[in-house]
Amino acid sequence: MISMDDGDANGMAEATTTAGPRSSSLLSSSTPSHSASQYLVIPGQVIATSSSDSSTTSFLRGHGTFVEQFDGQDRLVATVCGTVHRVNKLITVIPFCETLYQGHVGDLVVGRVTSVGTSRWTVTLLPQQKDASLPLSGVHLPGGAQRLRTAQDQREMRFFLKEGDLISAEVHKVQPSDGSLVLHTRSYRYTKLENGTLIRVPPALIPRQKNHYTTLIGNKLDVLWGTNGNIWIQRKMNDGGGEDAKDMADLQEQLRQEHATTPVDNDTRQSIARLRNAIECLRLVHAMATPENAEMVYAKSLELNLRPFHMLLPENTIRLTEFCRNP
Repeated sequence: MISMDDGDANGMAEATTTAGPRSSSLLSSSTPSHSASQYLVIPGQVIATSSSDSSTTSFLRGHGTFVEQFDGQDRLVATVCGTVHRVNKLITVIPFCETLYQGHVGDLVVGRVTSVGTSRWTVTLLPQQKDASLPLSGVHLPGGAQRLRTAQDQREMRFFLKEGDLISAEVHKVQPSDGSLVLHTRSYRYTKLENGTLIRVPPALIPRQKNHYTTLIGNKLDVLWGTNGNIWIQRKMNDGGGEDAKDMADLQEQLRQEHATTPVDNDTRQSIARLRNAIECLRLVHAMATPENAEMVYAKSLELNLRPFHMLLPENTIRLTEFCRNP
């Protein structure tokens, strides 16, 4: 087994041969200080070690790792299966799992409210991961009022959002202690989602891009590409504008209410179902779920004169996704 002791110029140890459980360290002094090292590690594997009594630490703990002390050494140990990435002293492990969502500040996510606390909502982004939190200070008050939240606001939290509501939000903060996410909906674009359809794909199939809120299919459908794998499809909402924040808040709330209470016509329902199944076809063949790919599958289904429910037949799915499987 390979272990490392303190003493090289970067604080990383030189490799020596020893035996013992979990004593293999991957990173050495020859590893570049800024690298995307494609070392695959498993939970419990030692990534790096340094002397506990050293005045300077040889590494900084990033996501997917923890530090333990063993035999006078600080050992950086992986907590997930993934690849090791190092930037100077910061070492992180990027999970090697398509169903695991690694949140970043600024991500657009789509989740469901599961509980209402005294000053925050709990939001489920993925069933198998820790829930995110949406604090009361991170939402717009009715009418766009800009003030401190009061005890009265806390008592009326269920008038804003209640259990079971589907929302779009932005990741405001990633807690360094456990990686849990704090959300906010302070942009008028983020709101409660109603009168549409939700489809789930593995988060690894949704690439991060400049705009995750797109309008597709001849400017008829709005699509929110949540980086956590939840995709929301609805008919296009009317655009509006206001002179100040209060006008904008009132107008956006009015447009949302109109959208939620107005029935969807049959042609729009067919378009939503077709686009939903186009994304499902991409998921079935493990292709990237992007606006361009979804529109191409949508157009191909019209070209082949397929009805929406025929798109998911295995032979049709293969034909519809041939362009993205064989680039």
